Amino acid sequence: MNDMIQSIIQLAAGGGNPMNLVQQFLGGQNAQDPKAVQARRMIQGKSPAELEQTARNLAREAGTTPEDILAGLGIRF
Repeated sequence: MNDMIQSIIQLAAGGGNPMNLVQQFLGGQNAQDPKAVQARRMIQGKSPAELEQTARNLAREAGTTPEDILAGLGIRF
């Protein structure tokens, strides 16, 4: 899973659109898996700015920031 996250972050940091990679990953998940269903609903139809705000809100709820998460993965942003 970390390879997947790192790939998504690297695509986004390089100016690419990681949504195809995310959709491919979610499409390969069990359609009945509640976490995959929730993730699909959470990202479907959102703009990049809305996705960023969602990520920031989730990180804040977890007591961290997206930048701290990236640093923990060894990714300089």
